[in-house]
Amino acid sequence: MVHPRTNLPVPARALGAKDASFAGVTDRRQVLAAWMTAADNPYFAKAIANRLWAHYFGRGIVEPIDDIRITNPPTNEPLLEALAAHMREVKYDLKAFTRTLLLSRAYQLSSAANDANADDRQYFSHARSKALPAEVLLDAVSQATGTPEKFNGWPLGTRSIAVWDNRMPSYFFRIFGRPVRATVCECERSNEPSISQALHLLNSPEINDKITSRTGAARRLAQSSEPPESLIADIYLGTLSRLPTPQELSLMKQVFDSPEVDAGASGGGCTVERAEYERVFV
Repeated sequence: MVHPRTNLPVPARALGAKDASFAGVTDRRQVLAAWMTAADNPYFAKAIANRLWAHYFGRGIVEPIDDIRITNPPTNEPLLEALAAHMREVKYDLKAFTRTLLLSRAYQLSSAANDANADDRQYFSHARSKALPAEVLLDAVSQATGTPEKFNGWPLGTRSIAVWDNRMPSYFFRIFGRPVRATVCECERSNEPSISQALHLLNSPEINDKITSRTGAARRLAQSSEPPESLIADIYLGTLSRLPTPQELSLMKQVFDSPEVDAGASGGGCTVERAEYERVFV
């Protein structure tokens, strides 16, 4: 472009570059990527490390995660420096960096707190419960009910986390806070609970159709000849990804002793009519 005062052409250059580094370059994104990951750029490694940490731990070392400045110091500066150094060490390989986070002791801590750290909200002394993102939650509902979601223009069974189209019409995405990507701010995504979310999970025809599907998990378990213990274990593994505790197993077995459940005569199994199964288990 021509400078309005000097009337001389001003060549394009990357932010902070001293010369016209775009000269002879066909793809300027390569120049931008090289500038962001340059050894003399102290900002990008910290920013992306803090963002990934916040994604898995529910809170950034710098919070808000987009507000990295001197007057908003990290809660653990040596940790952030170490993470930034590791990001450079793995050459900005996000999968390798994520592997390090997930194998760390900090990530694997229990959510159970003790008297010393019960009030801790920023030093990561124990795991913090956090809401599932909209895409992950819909995938979890589809997996638990055994009924895949169908998106317009996408094959049946496509997972929500694979749907990149932010204009996809979905009431579920909208009320559970999936961003429409109108801005670059992380604050566009909302994980705050609401009455609309609760009512949708309880009463919406979409969720009911998944539960009552003839090919879903409820139908399969209702027609199974497995003993109650196996059915309960299947339900827990499909929803909570773990086996029930002895107390939970004892409580759930009481359902099979109720009048609504007709115990099978063979193999100690049971047969539950679909409507009754939904009422009891869902």
